Formats: sequence, C-alpha cells, structure tokens
Amino acid sequence: MGYNSGVNQLDISNSNTPGSTETGNTDVATPTYRTVAQVNSNGSTQFTNTNAYSGNNGRAVVLGADGNYYMVGNAGNGKGDGNIASLTGVQRIAPGSSNPNSTQIGTFNVTQDGLKADKASKDNNYRGLTVSGNTIYVTKGSGSNGINTVYQVGTPGQLPTTGDANTPINSLPGLPVQSAKKDTNFFPFGVWFANSTTMYVADEGDGVLGDAAGDANAGLEKWSLNTKTGQWSLDYVLQDGLNLGQTYTVTGKDAAGDSGSWSAATDGLRNITGQVNADGSVTIYAVTSTADDGSHGDTGADPDKIVAINDILGDTSAGQVGGENFDVLETADYGQVFRGVALVTPVPEPATWAMMILGLFGLGATLRTRRPATVAA
Repeated sequence: MGYNSGVNQLDISNSNTPGSTETGNTDVATPTYRTVAQVNSNGSTQFTNTNAYSGNNGRAVVLGADGNYYMVGNAGNGKGDGNIASLTGVQRIAPGSSNPNSTQIGTFNVTQDGLKADKASKDNNYRGLTVSGNTIYVTKGSGSNGINTVYQVGTPGQLPTTGDANTPINSLPGLPVQSAKKDTNFFPFGVWFANSTTMYVADEGDGVLGDAAGDANAGLEKWSLNTKTGQWSLDYVLQDGLNLGQTYTVTGKDAAGDSGSWSAATDGLRNITGQVNADGSVTIYAVTSTADDGSHGDTGADPDKIVAINDILGDTSAGQVGGENFDVLETADYGQVFRGVALVTPVPEPATWAMMILGLFGLGATLRTRRPATVAA
C-alpha cells in the first residue's frame, strides 16, 4: 500500500485523493491516489489506484481468497466531511480495477462497547490487518478517538460478500475496550494468528522516548483464546533483545550526497508475520517502531529494524519463556525506513519444473528446495 507519486514529494501522505476533496484539508500537495502495488512470482507488476484514505494514510492490504484486495487506513486531515467517513477504515477493491472508488466494509462505533460517542469517522482509524481462517482482523492503536484494540470484521470464516455497509465490526472479547483518550498502555499494530486460538499482537509503544524502557506492553504480545468462554487472555509480552528506549545511531548520505546521522530508539513493534515450525515453535518476524528526541519531527521516519524471535507455541505463561530473545536481522540505512515484512516461498525454477515433468513419466526427478526468504518493504 503506497502512493501514486514520484520520489521526494513532500507530505503526500496528507494529500487529498483525486476523487475526494476534503473540506478544510490544509495540505497543498497534488491530489494523489493511494495505490496497491502487486509483484507477481514471474516479476510482473500491477498497480491499483483508489480514492480511499483521502487526507491521510492507506496502511495495509491483503489479497483475499475471493480475489479482492482488502485494505485498512485512516482518512481525513481537515474537518472530516461525510465523504471522508466513507473513505476510511476497511475498504475493498478488485485488483487492476479501472474504477478507483473502493467499497467500505462495515464501520465500528464506540457505543457498541458502551462508551460515549466520539468522532465516528475516527473510530475506524485502523493500522494492522490480517486474514486468518478466511476471517478479517484489524487493529487500531493511534489517535484520540475510538478504542485501541483488535477487531473482527464480518462473520467468522467468511469474507464479506453482500450488504457491505452492514458488515459487523466488533472488538475481540477479552481485549481492552478503554477509550483511546485514556489508553496509555495498549497500542496494537500488526497481528498474526499461529492457529485459531493463538494470536500474536505487535504493540508499537506510545512514541515517547522516555517511556519506551518502562512500557510493559510494548513489543510482542501473545494472546490465547478460551474456547469455552470465548474470551481472549494475555499470556505474556516478549521484549528481550529489543533494547527498548536505548538509542542507536545510523549514519550515511542524503539524496544530495551530504553526510549525516540519525539517532532513534526502539519503542515497540509495528507490522509482523510468522510461521509455525515442525518442532512446535513459531518464528515471528517484525518491523520495529521507533521514538526519538523530537528534533526530527516525525518518529515514523526513523531508520528502524527487522527483528525475529522464536516462541514455543504451547507456552502460556511468562515463566516458560526465559531465554527468548529478539535477534536483529537488518537495520534500515540512513534516509530509509522499513514499512512491513513478509515471508516469501519461492516457486520452482524452470529447470525444476522440467525435472518434475520427467518424473511423471517414470524418469525420476530431483527437486531443489530453498528456504523461505524474508522480504522487507
């Protein structure tokens, strides 16, 4: 998920989209589509433009089993008129569509969880997205409206089909339902399910450098579902090896060739993915969130890191996980930032396909295998 824009364009993220001019948006950038970029296994690419998320950010996208893109993000940089409310939250669009007007999938309102109504369009300011068991899950972890938690979209096991506007969005039972205005310790971003009863949630921290080292929830949260009660409960939070709040410095050259340095500290985690291993463990890959001293003006632009950790799937208490540490796989260069991480399983090379075909005719086959590779974007 990105922007249909050239490089080095200032403040495109708050621009209007071509099909939506938000009342009161002070951003002067040229109206710019939010765009899904798809790279296929044969190297071909496809770009799908959308008018969604005008005035703000498109943040994540998943290609559903029904062939549609499901997207999340936030809209609105000004007064947030009625059109903006329909361009935020969960959206769907067909890959390669010539029509940039996506379809909104349901809306959430804090009154559903017994809280006093606030700015309804900002209740659906989502950051993370995953599809597990053919069910969409999204997260909210920023802003002063709504509830910072994990949500289920629609009916379990069924991607939305008809009646999209009426698709239910509900917070997961057992997770916090505190107003974001008062929530100072739960900031979910990425989410990944190891199975139907084990959920990992990335908590990015509050973005304040002085708070990072003492934030008990920042890092990787593990949640388990009680199938009898239907309630999720927090098992533990993995932090060791993240060095929360400890400053590191990246040096390099900017676009003009001038040398410089940039200091930041890990504040938590943002996007994550994972795999279940044959030995009963899971490996989680994550992109860190950062905090800095404020001199840069945008903590989201700090050079961050890709990290990984192994966890035992069956463990449910902090006392069982001594010695589990995050390893740093990569640190972004000066002037760069990682936005996501994915696992890629390579397809067989042409020579391998030929050997497989020969094997079907009784001539034998030798298959070459490669380990999945991590790709950061």
